[in-house]
Amino acid sequence: MYFKKVSLMLCILFISASIFTIHSASASASGGFEDISPRHEAYEEINNLVVNKSSFVDVAVGRELSGYVEQQQLSFFKSEKELPVKDVAVLDTSQVIGLVSSTTDGLNIRKSKDSSSKANIVGTINKGGKLSVYEVEGDWLKVSYNDTFAYVYKTYAQFLDADGHALGNIQKQVTTTQSINSYVKPTSSSKVISTVNSKVKLPVYKIVNGYYLTVVNGVPGYIVADSTEDVKVEKPSTPNPTQTPPTVSGDLLGRVTVDHLNVRKEANSTSTVLCKLKKGEYVQVNSINGYWAQVTYNDQKGYVHKSYLKILNQSGNPLKDRIIIIDPGHGGKDPGTVVGTIAEKNIALKVSTLVTQKLEAAGAKVLMTRTGDTYPTREGRVDFTHANYGEIFVSIHVNYAANTSAQGTETFYAETPGDMHQEDIDLATFVNNQIVKNVNMNNRKVKKGNFIVIANTNIPAVLVELGFLSNNEDRAKLTDDQYIELFAESIYKGILEYYSKQ
Repeated sequence: MYFKKVSLMLCILFISASIFTIHSASASASGGFEDISPRHEAYEEINNLVVNKSSFVDVAVGRELSGYVEQQQLSFFKSEKELPVKDVAVLDTSQVIGLVSSTTDGLNIRKSKDSSSKANIVGTINKGGKLSVYEVEGDWLKVSYNDTFAYVYKTYAQFLDADGHALGNIQKQVTTTQSINSYVKPTSSSKVISTVNSKVKLPVYKIVNGYYLTVVNGVPGYIVADSTEDVKVEKPSTPNPTQTPPTVSGDLLGRVTVDHLNVRKEANSTSTVLCKLKKGEYVQVNSINGYWAQVTYNDQKGYVHKSYLKILNQSGNPLKDRIIIIDPGHGGKDPGTVVGTIAEKNIALKVSTLVTQKLEAAGAKVLMTRTGDTYPTREGRVDFTHANYGEIFVSIHVNYAANTSAQGTETFYAETPGDMHQEDIDLATFVNNQIVKNVNMNNRKVKKGNFIVIANTNIPAVLVELGFLSNNEDRAKLTDDQYIELFAESIYKGILEYYSKQ
């Protein structure tokens, strides 16, 4: 039917002779009309009717009319009267679910999801170049390029908000109170990206006209703010080193972590030594004041430095009242490892904040060496830990290697004279193994490493390298909020496992 309309139009134009110049032609001439793609649904019929002659295109309309018109004139006709193309998807911009920008120069745009071949590359964009996204398909984004669908590798693209700006930092977390939609724009009349179930915890990046900008399944979208409630978490304070030491009493045991631990008559390092304890022995802990624990051993009361006791709750949550120091690596003027616009310091803070929230919810007393984009020195982090009577120390980092195939999680402990090596190794192993299992990371295992922040603390201390920002697979996880949640949950579970071990 469509072709008949085109034929009729050509007949009318031929008769009027006001637009086209028609020339006589032999209907038996051969050739083709270059402006009509072989993919066009009427290509075969048009090719049978249109033949080339010199700089003109021969036209035969039906049986009664033959001739040819100038190529330029039919090109104009085609451009003014756009014809549909068979088997080629027509882009519907109302189906766009988001906007991304390239995080690297020379990002390949491909006509298929295959990075092993160069034959399917249809173009490239440089860092900052933007593309509209229609769908997330595994590690690939289905985008529009030159008015057709194409694909880019997700790792090298960063989702933007509805205004084309970077998402920024997480402001808070909320929990959905009912099943709600995630929209492309902050209005319910825009396209629905996905549906979120009730009681799902989501990060909030921005607040726009009663909507929260969040990320669901890796794709930014807007949800109705009134359909959520804030996750209530007390922000960790930064205590003054001269503050009154916290006092803890209750059903506690202490397991000695070093040999020849002095039990003193009073809570100071010059008091009379009543006896010495061996590594692995247990004492009843009556109370804790700062770094001194009053204990009962062989029916005798005395004081030991709690740095050399593993405090074990005998009732309730193993983490209740434990004083834990979480150290987000780098910060401020020190970004750590950087790949494109992705900085280690931001990932470390994101994960550390979530770990802190989980530990606090379990009753632990948690202190972070930094809660924003500031730069505490390495020595300052150690001093902070000691000043606040920390019982364990966990430093969170992201790795980098010149060899981009290097990937996986590794956790370090420091071995120093007189230190409680087994406690360090236990803590490092529990945390490392939880990450490897839950986040499906390559296991680079637990290793010795004399980093200042763990070598100079007088309590069990570990440094976690979550993954390699220089590796495609690891970086995809380190920049995905769902995986960030898994990293944090794994560290929390590792610490819980450490304190659950008697």
